[in-house]
Amino acid sequence: MAGADQQRAWPGPNPTDITAWTLVQAGHVVGRRFHAAFAEVGLSPTQFGVLLELDLHPGLSNAEIARTVLITPQSMSELLTSLQHLGLVDRDPPPGRGHRVTTRLTPTGRAALRRCADAVTHVENSLGLPPEQTNQLNTLLHTTINPTPRRS
Repeated sequence: MAGADQQRAWPGPNPTDITAWTLVQAGHVVGRRFHAAFAEVGLSPTQFGVLLELDLHPGLSNAEIARTVLITPQSMSELLTSLQHLGLVDRDPPPGRGHRVTTRLTPTGRAALRRCADAVTHVENSLGLPPEQTNQLNTLLHTTINPTPRRS
């Protein structure tokens, strides 16, 4: 039991007033919801993100997809190999060193992506926000992900 005369080390604001900390906590909560919802479809959130990027932006390089889904290019290669083994993507044979390997969704991958729509809606609805606030939050979060440098 700590003595009453010990001073707290934390000089900052109440943790509930720290936006970045609240964002970390919310990210964990929503991340768990996404994992649970996509598990029912047989995918991880990252696998969903890759399938979505391949559908919306055919022809992206592995590195471009990796940046979008926030993983390393090395992890991307492993992830694409696993998606290929699951029959969700098809990849052309390597054309040679330094050349892009084309990756595309298979019909099974397209079907899996369509099944994800209900999972996404479920998680979006779990935020407990009306559509206008959900859109506002999304805009603010994108600003956080891609901030415009402040001028001093």
